[in-house]
Formats: sequence, structure tokens, C-alpha cells
Amino acid sequence: MDKLAYHYNKKKLPAKTDGKYLYYYPCDDIENATAYMGGRGFVTIEVTEKEWEALIELDRIEYNNHHKYLRHTVAIPDCEEDNLTVKQKEQLHVKDTPIDTATAEYFDKQALHSQLTSEEEKVLVMLENGYTQKDIAKKLKVTQSYVSMLKTRAQYNYDYLERTSALKTNSPEYLWKCWDIFSRKLEMPMFLDVELEYVIGHIHPSDIAHFLYWYYSLGEFVRFTIQYYLYNQDAIKKEKAEYLSKASEPELKWFNENYADELPLVQIVYIRLIDEVENRKNRGLHGSTKAVDGLYTAIEKLANRVHISPEEYFIKRIYPIIVNIRTRCIKQCYRFYTGKKLKKLNYF
Repeated sequence: MDKLAYHYNKKKLPAKTDGKYLYYYPCDDIENATAYMGGRGFVTIEVTEKEWEALIELDRIEYNNHHKYLRHTVAIPDCEEDNLTVKQKEQLHVKDTPIDTATAEYFDKQALHSQLTSEEEKVLVMLENGYTQKDIAKKLKVTQSYVSMLKTRAQYNYDYLERTSALKTNSPEYLWKCWDIFSRKLEMPMFLDVELEYVIGHIHPSDIAHFLYWYYSLGEFVRFTIQYYLYNQDAIKKEKAEYLSKASEPELKWFNENYADELPLVQIVYIRLIDEVENRKNRGLHGSTKAVDGLYTAIEKLANRVHISPEEYFIKRIYPIIVNIRTRCIKQCYRFYTGKKLKKLNYF
């Protein structure tokens, strides 16, 4: 059972035929594929509502069985519910979260924790249980700066292991986690936000405007961009060659003028975003200015409260905050990969 197809099939997308719906199946032979998602090929069929209900139920059972298999093959730690964190206990008892999903996520996390050093794991577990760095330092009889160093190292190791695991399985859940953290903190695990900022910054402004017209929110555009940047990197050469072989003269000229000298990952993100727009057009969907209008409306409401224009509010209030956060993230990324401090950044 393919995870990406399963999550698309749950959306119950309407087919061209009235009263029927699209159902996606992974296709190993990309030449015979009728749809492309996340850089991969799928065959689509049209099904009735009753057929859709039967198929999605079978996929749901297989999806849950996959989680059950993981739970039964991963060593279960010797602990009771009393030893779980408050957050884990809440998740286990929330009606909206199925018990099998909650426990699967718990054991997946335990598997990642087991690959950390004992000190790193101890610090992460105590932080999850609500201890402050000062409390942990006192309990472990070390300095607070040492705890801070352990926390940073443990988090990087954990994030690296989680990202590696997600890349192997093309996990859609990982994308939602990255987006959730980004929406709250304007940063992502393992400096993915810095990488993504570079990629989006090298896509032509006219193309960004075009994509935002077809993606119904800024969040949706960013999530698709993360997916196309992270997954299926082994198919980059093949997808690029296929796109260039089918591109019209104007499309080929535009690509050569604006993307020929860019990194392969920038090129493939552009190509995959273009393909997704074409897929939406073929499914009979329509573009919208909702993404841009929604962002402007939100800023306009905030600006009205302090009696200034939206443009002034962005320049004086929002932009400085974004710059400070982005500067910190970029400096941390540079230091992590080079071991040196990045002294100055120019945003103007």
C-alpha cells in the first residue's frame, strides 16, 4: 500500500465523469503513468462512490496493519503508561487520535531515541516531561551550559535520524510536522527552512506568482515545495529529461534563460511544481487569487488596529521580525556545517 496514494485517495477527488471519483495506484513504469505526484508516477481510474468506499476501507486496513507490523517488530520498552510524558498520555486518550496511531508514533519515537547516547536521551526525555535546563543540570550534577550543549546535540541527532527515516519512506507525516513547526516558529528541523528559502529564492518571481494562483494558500504552496525538494531525488535526472523533451519552444526558452544554471534541486522543484499545476488544470480545477488576497487581508486587519497602511505594517512590524529569525537560523546552519561563526548578513 502506497502512503502517498492513500492520502490522496482519502481526499475523494472528483473525476471528469459526473458522480465518479479518482483513485490513484502507484506505477513503476513512469511512461505508462497518467498522473504525477511528488515526482512519481500513478495510474488513475474512475470509480463510483460505493467502489471508492470499498477501496478506501481496504487501504485503511492495510495502512493500519503496516503500523501494527512496526509495533510488533520494534522492541517494546519496559514501561507503563505512568512513565509516559504528559503530552503522550493526552494523545493516548484523545478521541480524535486512534489508539493504534498514537502507540505507533510512540514506538517510532522510541526507536529513534534508542540511537541517541544515554546522556542525550536522558536530557530529551526530561525536557519532554517539563524539566527546565536548570532542573536537569541540578539533577545530573552538571552545569547548565553542558545541558544546553547536550540538548542541542541530541535534537540535531534526533532530527537527522527522523529526516533520514522519512526520506526512505516518503513519509507525508514528516511534511506536516515540518509545516506545523514552521507555522509556529518560522523554522524547520535540520535547517530544512534555510534550504527551502534558497530554493524558493531562486525560482523566478513570475513563476512564484503563477504557482500562488494555483495553490490555494501560502501554506499549501510551501508544503508542496518541501515535498518536491525532499523526496524522490533519485528520479531527478529522468524527470528533468522527460520535461525538457516534452516542453514547448517558449517553455524550453524560459527554462534555459532562468533555470539552466541553477542547482538540480532548484530545477526539479520548478518542474514538479509546473507538473502539479498541469495536473490541477487537467482535473478541471481553477486558479484563484485566494492565497495572495488572504495574506494581504490578514496584514490589512493588523495594520488597521494601529492605524497605518498594510505596506507600512509589513515594513515596520513584520519584516524586522522575519529578518531576525531568518538571520538566526542561517547563522546556526552555517555554524553547524562549518564550525565557524557567520559574522554579517545583508538582506538589502
